[in-house]
Order: sequence, then structure tokens, then C-alpha cells
Amino acid sequence: MYSLGACESDDVKLVISDTELIIDVVGQISSNEDTNFEVIIPESEARQVRLNFPLNSKVAELIKQNRLCLYSTDTRPLSNIVLDGSDLYNLVRVGEIEQFAKSTDKELSTKIGEEFTRIRTTAEPVEMEILAWSDLLTQLEETVGAETRREFERLIEAARIENLGALDDISVAIIAAAQSGALLNDLGNWAEEVHLASKATFSRQKQNLEEEEIICTEKVPIEVGRPKLRLLLSDEIDDIGIQGDKIDVSKKEGWSETHSADASESGSESVTEEKDKKDAPVGDSKKGSVEDEELQILEKELKEAIRSN
Repeated sequence: MYSLGACESDDVKLVISDTELIIDVVGQISSNEDTNFEVIIPESEARQVRLNFPLNSKVAELIKQNRLCLYSTDTRPLSNIVLDGSDLYNLVRVGEIEQFAKSTDKELSTKIGEEFTRIRTTAEPVEMEILAWSDLLTQLEETVGAETRREFERLIEAARIENLGALDDISVAIIAAAQSGALLNDLGNWAEEVHLASKATFSRQKQNLEEEEIICTEKVPIEVGRPKLRLLLSDEIDDIGIQGDKIDVSKKEGWSETHSADASESGSESVTEEKDKKDAPVGDSKKGSVEDEELQILEKELKEAIRSN
């Protein structure tokens, strides 16, 4: 495939028609600091870029650094091309072969360059709603600490560039925060402020991770209002990594798969609540049942007394 690292001019123009190639190109632009890029993509792909984290944040970073100008257009058809100065490269796909081939037709190169300029003048700049990658990480550190930032960045960067679109970034953020004991409310505030996800989305995913016994929570009392929840990594977890587009969780030896399945099926109590039950003194449940019976008898006698009067 054509390598953007081999660009001969300071300004390179690209037309890209599919998301996978956009992801690959963004990865190459990020490592090429000496060239400015103008990229035209279809409007349908622009919507995907805006929604695809962390691609959208990394695109926002390149736009902020004035290294990338990204445009969307409704013009059809669009082929995948690279204009490196006066040189034209066309993407050729045959079976398993996928490569940009240099065109020897100079007249065609000139015409494509002129058409690129025409399309760009009517195209719309693609703006990202999410913060630029560096700003997003800085705000994460300011909100929940440097340890969470380092772990979040490590897990995201461990994913291959082609798998980023399928990576569960919300779970990555929660797990990273759990390793440092951050508060769920603080993490949710950060996610909403940087336009990553809503607090409700984070809360639902937190519950899923609890049921899978990857994380647990503990209540943190405050002076006024309901206690806040602190995110913690489950005692059963040995290591967290990324395999392909999946979060790879290594359990400690002796952990029971059967117990995990039972916990997921019940889905009614968090890991922390189950732990509280296990830690309760023997006989507490029986004592509670006796007290309930006595209360029911007392209520019945009170109702009968009211009726008789």
C-alpha cells in the first residue's frame, strides 16, 4: 500500500471513500509531522468518523494542529486516490492485493487535481464534537487522576488501528478508573463534558461489568445527599489487556467460571452487595425473618383494635 511517510511534497491531497481506509490514513498522518493533508470523504463516512471513538478524537487532534483539513461531499462517484504534488496514485484492489499504484498519465493527474479543487470548494469542513485527543486525556487526568489517564491511554493504544471502531471504549474507561479507585460520578461527568457518552450509558455498562465480576463498587459517604460509588477492580482479576478489538481479562487461579455464570444470570445484585451478604454475621438473615414475623403480628393486632373501636 502507498505509504504517506514517503510523501515528496509538503501538501498531499486524498480522496477516501471507506472508513477502514480513513482509519489507516489517520494512523499514518499521526506519525507524519512534516506534511499537511487535505482529505475529502463522502458525507456518509463523515458521520461514521464523528461517532467512531477514538478516531474522532484523534482526527480532532490533527485538525487542531493544522495538519489535517477534512471535508465531506455528496459528489458521486468517489475513488480512492492520493495526489502527492503532481503525482497521482490510484487504489487497486484485486483479490487479496490492495495497493496504491502510481499513474503514468500526466494529463489525467492534472485533470484529477483540478477536479479535487472544484469538489473541495463546495465541500463542507468536517467538525468533531469531541475534544482533541490530548485535551481529552488532560481533562481525564484533572478529573480522576494521572493513574486513570495512563491506564486508559495504555488500553486504547494497545488496540490495533483497524480495530478501534469496534473497541468498547466505555468499558475501557470504567476499567481504567477502577484500577485507580476513581468515583463513578466523576468519570461520568468527564464523559459528558468531552461528549464521549452519557452518565446513564456509563451506569449501565458499570452494572454489566459488575455482573461479569470484572469490577465492583463501594459506597463513599458524603455530608449531604446519597453516597457516591467508588469503582474498584474485582479481587478475581489478575491482568487487563486488549486482544484485537476485545478487552482481555485474566482471572486469578481458582476463580470459578460457574460462579460467574450464576452471578450473571441473577443480575439482581452487584458484586459489592453480594460481598456484604457474605461478610454479614451468621444468623443475621434468620434474625431478620423473626423480626419480620413479629412486625406482621403487631400490625394485624393494631388493625383489629382499630376495627373494634
